[in-house]
Amino acid sequence: MLLALFTDIHGNREAFDACRAEARRLGAEKFVYLGDLVGYGADPAYVVERVAEDFEKGALCVMGNHDLALVDPKARRMYDDARHAVEFAEGQLDAAQKRFLADLPFTAQLPDGPLFVHADASAPRRFRYVQSVEDATISMDATRAPVTFCGHVHRPRLYHRSGDAPAISFAPTETPTPLARSRRWLATLGSVGQPRDGDSRAAFALFDLDRAVLSFHRVDYDVETASRKILRAGLAAFFAERLFLGR
Repeated sequence: MLLALFTDIHGNREAFDACRAEARRLGAEKFVYLGDLVGYGADPAYVVERVAEDFEKGALCVMGNHDLALVDPKARRMYDDARHAVEFAEGQLDAAQKRFLADLPFTAQLPDGPLFVHADASAPRRFRYVQSVEDATISMDATRAPVTFCGHVHRPRLYHRSGDAPAISFAPTETPTPLARSRRWLATLGSVGQPRDGDSRAAFALFDLDRAVLSFHRVDYDVETASRKILRAGLAAFFAERLFLGR
């Protein structure tokens, strides 16, 4: 089975549509969403509605910190512009869309397969970033899953370890990477809607569940339109500007 993995869509309709279309073109059979459907972008209701439709068809989806902030005001401990974007999204979503977000789990896992979580798997509700081999080791130690997929950092990175040895990390390319079953793996995926690794193209990944092969993908999309809509919605200009920079 070929899984399409999306994270940190952040209400960016143009990037989201481009990634989904490319994943389908490449043969994706099941979609997995690793959280942060809302925040920063101008089309949160569109994104949540499409993901909810996919969920009804068998997709997996987990809770991100911006998703939680929308349904739980006590979780809005973020800087002012980010909080304003969540409040904007709250005003855009209808009751059914809000219930969908509120019901999302913090983790999901396929039987004897990968674990999906928005951030650090050792404390999914705390949304700690995985940004180092030390962070990755803590996250991997918290689960028996052979592979953990997460988002939150908006930058693609692969970590692996053998036994109790320290984790090793590297920046993946778009060349498919076999994930040796003799090791345990953690992948932080690039962001669909707001990349921060210096590449402005939207990011997603494909994982061949049967062959244990992971591939990272980048997709061009209509950044101009996504940026213009952010400004028109009255959200922070910085959210629009950074789309061109990938930072």
